[in-house]
Amino acid sequence: MPELTVDVISPEKPLYSGKADSVTARAFDGEVGILAGHAPMLTKLGTGQVVIMKGTTATRFAIQSGFLEVADNKVVVLSEKAVAVEDAHWVKAEEIAATEKELSETTDTSRRQELEERLAWMRACEKLRIDVQ
Repeated sequence: MPELTVDVISPEKPLYSGKADSVTARAFDGEVGILAGHAPMLTKLGTGQVVIMKGTTATRFAIQSGFLEVADNKVVVLSEKAVAVEDAHWVKAEEIAATEKELSETTDTSRRQELEERLAWMRACEKLRIDVQ
């Protein structure tokens, strides 16, 4: 069975480069799954996680925004913000609660958007932590 070649790149550095059986990622409008032979595509990423499967081993990244491209059994994830499980600084429940409280009390539109993005990132990191336990 053909394999995928996968690269995960953040603005700071390349995070992953290797072979995989499948990739699952959070696109802007839902989850997308990629297997070898997938049709070429380009999609905008949302905030969530990318899971790279090789056999029974899962490599996980929390991501925020960016793009995913598939062509010729190659998957490239370009993310504005990405962190691997082993590099994650886990979010505390109190931080999420404080951000939710501030969001509920804020009426400034630009501040609300900033808080919503921060909250989405915190939840993605929290989901990543729960998934690997």
